[in-house]
Amino acid sequence: MNTDFLIIGGGIIGLSIARRLKGAFPKASITIIEKESEVARHASGRNSGVLHAGFYYTADSLKAKFCRDGNIAMRAYCEENGLKINPCHKLVVASNAKEVEGLKELKRRGDANSVAVELINEQQVASIEPNARTYEMALFSPSTVTVDPVQICYHMRDELLNTGVQILTSHPYKKR
Repeated sequence: MNTDFLIIGGGIIGLSIARRLKGAFPKASITIIEKESEVARHASGRNSGVLHAGFYYTADSLKAKFCRDGNIAMRAYCEENGLKINPCHKLVVASNAKEVEGLKELKRRGDANSVAVELINEQQVASIEPNARTYEMALFSPSTVTVDPVQICYHMRDELLNTGVQILTSHPYKKR
């Protein structure tokens, strides 16, 4: 078999690489080999689907940038393609005064990373989630959402197949 690009693995990374390559080199032949009978059978299909906002990581770190930008890009992809998004948001609560200081640090990180986060009081927490309890305040992240990673991978698979990318399942990589 001859192909211009061979990608090993049919998870979200392999599928995303194929999409980028097809966009950059529309005439190139691209083949993905996947050892399982379908794409997204390992980590990509078993993860929680949380699109993290990027406030946990130190200011201007690559992790923060990739979380923030990846969250925006994946939400846009889902919206453009009619894929499910659960706008669950995130509350980070405190159980004591020391943890309140941790919330304030997360707020500073969120601000430094251009991520929308807000310190809210106990009454605001109760209006968002009546079962949540916090000490004095909590951190609210409106841009944290969850998605269905298998649905996304299957959609990407179908999109790639329609552009001529070959996806060979039940084809483990053995050797060069």
